[in-house]
Amino acid sequence: MAGAQMTTWDMRLRAIPGMPRIHTGDELGRLIADAIACDGHVLQPGDVLVVAQKIVSKAEGRIVSLDSVTPGDRAEELAHRTGRDPRLCELILTESQDVLAIFGRHIITLDNRGIVDTSGGVDSSNAGPFAEGWACLLPVDPDRSARTIRDDLHALTGIRPAVIISDSLGQQWREGSSGAAIGLAGIAGLERPVPGDKDLDGNPAWGDINRVDELAAAASALMGQSGAATPVVLIRGATYTPDENATMHDLLIRVPQAQELL
Repeated sequence: MAGAQMTTWDMRLRAIPGMPRIHTGDELGRLIADAIACDGHVLQPGDVLVVAQKIVSKAEGRIVSLDSVTPGDRAEELAHRTGRDPRLCELILTESQDVLAIFGRHIITLDNRGIVDTSGGVDSSNAGPFAEGWACLLPVDPDRSARTIRDDLHALTGIRPAVIISDSLGQQWREGSSGAAIGLAGIAGLERPVPGDKDLDGNPAWGDINRVDELAAAASALMGQSGAATPVVLIRGATYTPDENATMHDLLIRVPQAQELL
């Protein structure tokens, strides 16, 4: 396990300052490497970088003008039920495999990446002035985005850190949102009990730990929300299992389609 030489108390997190506003086509790996260097740090083996989804989406050109969207009949119906902009509803439907539930203005979806979230991950925050009508979509393949950042950092620094793409997701039957992983590279999403491990009463240990969501949530507390401009967090000393083949699909449970829930 990476970071096994350190204890839990030694894990350190640093929100990296100095990241510029991101535009389509920007090379995130290079910008992150530059910001880390300017902050006086050098990447080390076992480091984890948590990168906010929003800057990944911006770099990949996933910002859409609502003026370019023509809502269809389903979007108009969804807008009527929720009071949302029909053009935004069209994007939500396009970005989703299924609408699972509707609570007032809240639209619970199974998005195209297989993640249960609200509004198919479509978000207007930090996409541009609300009055101009912009929306931000999630990366098409967040795992691929994480691998690209990781590979670019390796080419620039010689170190291949684990990379987690994070977003703010809600939890069932709880208000508010918290950081969670939507993409990963170089890190196993689940930590499984080591054979022979026991609990304090000598019982066999069981139950997997969702390590990437834990780290994403910890990083989110430093990133802040809305106007905060620290979308990259360096984590050093985390205990995790390196995995070159890990994907978010290792974490996702198949969600029944809406018609199966009825």
